[in-house]
Amino acid sequence: MRKALTLIAAGAAALAAPAIAQVGVGGTVDATVGAGTGSATGAMGAVTDQVGDTVDRVDGTVNGTIDETKLVVAAREQVRAGAQVTDTAGNDIGTVQSIDGDNAVIVDGGKLYNIPLAALYSKADSVTGPLVTKLSKAEIRANAHGGAAAPTR
Repeated sequence: MRKALTLIAAGAAALAAPAIAQVGVGGTVDATVGAGTGSATGAMGAVTDQVGDTVDRVDGTVNGTIDETKLVVAAREQVRAGAQVTDTAGNDIGTVQSIDGDNAVIVDGGKLYNIPLAALYSKADSVTGPLVTKLSKAEIRANAHGGAAAPTR
């Protein structure tokens, strides 16, 4: 019988400990736990913000990237003055100024560049969208108007 009473008393004490801490007997425990929770919440918010920013950047990149499988070589009629030219990532390359033989003359920042007509594509589902080139800006800049034709891929 004595063992049973001891177990009941020990159980009651164990159950009462959290209640005593809440009343203020363990005030330092509450302050430490509260400070720890605040720091964890702040850190958690910072991590969530960083993850959100990363997801937004990746989502923007994916949405801006052109699906190369849906590209077809642009018809000569689509390569007209004023048509925008982008790379496959959707970055602006320039604007078509004219056609010179088998090259489109592109203007960008006041400079003229040649892009072979065979290196200009359009989206298969869009007749009026921008023209796309798989050439890099470095390849395009290496071929200023009047220079050698840009390499095709």
